[in-house]
Amino acid sequence: MVIDLHTLWLMWIIIGAVLLLVELFTTTFFALWMAGAAIVPAILSFLYPNISLEFQIIVWIISMCICAFLWMRFSKRDTPLENIDKELIGQIGILAKKCDAENKGILLLQKPVDGLSQWECVANDAIPTETRVIVIKRIDQRLLQVDFEKK
Repeated sequence: MVIDLHTLWLMWIIIGAVLLLVELFTTTFFALWMAGAAIVPAILSFLYPNISLEFQIIVWIISMCICAFLWMRFSKRDTPLENIDKELIGQIGILAKKCDAENKGILLLQKPVDGLSQWECVANDAIPTETRVIVIKRIDQRLLQVDFEKK
């Protein structure tokens, strides 16, 4: 198979576009920096059409490594639990089952967090069913501490 080196830059543009399409169907951002890295050999082969395909592939691999390093270095690094905690604290909900310090209740949140609108909860004081409460603390993975909503 003979490759026309004068139009090889188009192949890199197509590879980048395909990787961007792949990224649209994933949530990992893995293909995003691979697509971005495909721009470097595209520009190189456009400016210098006689560069070998092997050299362009090496440039692409190096560009992917650099993009991956930059992505890891500068991307936001919140842990998922911290993000969930930020969303949970201050949420208003209604108790579906009464709770106190020893007995777990069921809290129904107005806005689902982490895909859940129903959470187990405890409170320092006894809180009856159908009371509006506010989340004040996350105790463990699926257990919240609540208190009466302050009006």
